[in-house]
Amino acid sequence: MKKYIVMILAALLALALAACSLNFLNKTVNPPPEPPDQPEDVRPQEPEVPGSGPEQPDAQEPDAPLPDPDKEDGGAPVEDLGEPDGEAEKKEIAVSHTDVTLRSEGETFTLSAKNVPGVYTCTFTSADPAVAAVDESTGVVTAVANGSTTVSLHVECEEGQFDFQCIVRCDWAAEDGAEGEEPGQPGQPEEPDQPVSGTVDARPSLSDFFATLQGSYEGLGAMMVMDGELLDTYYPGLSEIDAVEEVLIQETMMSMSNVAVGLVKLKADASLEDILAVTDVLQARITTQAEGGAWYPESCETWKKGVTTSVSNCVGMFVAPTDAQSMADLFTSTFSN
Repeated sequence: MKKYIVMILAALLALALAACSLNFLNKTVNPPPEPPDQPEDVRPQEPEVPGSGPEQPDAQEPDAPLPDPDKEDGGAPVEDLGEPDGEAEKKEIAVSHTDVTLRSEGETFTLSAKNVPGVYTCTFTSADPAVAAVDESTGVVTAVANGSTTVSLHVECEEGQFDFQCIVRCDWAAEDGAEGEEPGQPGQPEEPDQPVSGTVDARPSLSDFFATLQGSYEGLGAMMVMDGELLDTYYPGLSEIDAVEEVLIQETMMSMSNVAVGLVKLKADASLEDILAVTDVLQARITTQAEGGAWYPESCETWKKGVTTSVSNCVGMFVAPTDAQSMADLFTSTFSN
C-alpha cells in the first residue's frame, strides 16, 4: 500500500514539474507583445496648470515688435526714424557786384562769383577796356577813363554754365586843361589845390569803417587785434609789402564760430601787383584756417565762406558765419564813393 502511495506522489510531482516546464517554455518561445515604440520627445501629457509649462517668447518686447496688419507693407515692423529733415537751403549762384562806381583812374575792385559749389572756373571780359579793364582770370577791374561799361563773368561748374554782368561807372573830375575848361581866365582866382573827390586820402579811415561794421553786424565785439608778432605769424609777408600804408586786422580767438575782419589800405602809387600781393596774404589766411587751422569743423566751414575784395587801393577780408559777403559789399560801396 505504501508502495502505491509513493508512486502516486511521484507521479503528481512529475506532473507538476512538467507543467512548470511547459509554462516556462511557452513564455520563452512566445513572449507577450510589447507596446509600440514612441518618439523620444513624446511624453505623457499632464493636465495644464496655470503658471506651469515652458516659457513662451514675449512678443511685446522692443526687439520683437508685433506686426501691424493695417500697414500697407504687410505688417513688417518699421524703425521709427522720426520726421525727415528738410534739405539744407540751397543758395543761388550769383555775382559779387552788379553796379560799381569808380571815382579815380587806377581804382580797382574784384568781381567774383558767389555760392558756387565744388570746383569751378571763371573768365572775365570788359565790353570797353578803354573805360574799365579787367584781368580775365582774377576778376580785378581797373578804372581807365571816364565813362560806363559792363564787365561780364562766365562761370563753369558742376551745375552748368552761368553768365553775369556788372555795370562799371568811371566818374571823376576832369583835370585842368581838359575839354570844356578854360584855365587861367582873367577875373577867376585860382583855388588852392584840393584832394580830388574819391582819391585814397579822401576815403574813410579803416578804424571808422570797422566801427561801422561793429554797429551793423553782431559778433564783432570781443576781437583780438593782429599786430606786431601776431601779424607776422598769422599773416606772413604782409608787413614786408612797402606799398602798405595802414593795416587793421582783428579776429575772434578760441571760438566755435570764428569771425575775422582784415582791412588794408595801400599808398596812392601802389601798383596792381601790390594789391594782388596783399590779397594773396589775406586769402592764404582763409585757406589755412578753412583746411583745419580753425580746429573746430564749424569754424573751418565759416572760414571757407570767407571773402576777399579790393577797391581804391584798399583790400578787405571778411569771415563770418552768414554776413561775409554783405560786409564785403559794404566795403566796396564805402571805399568806391
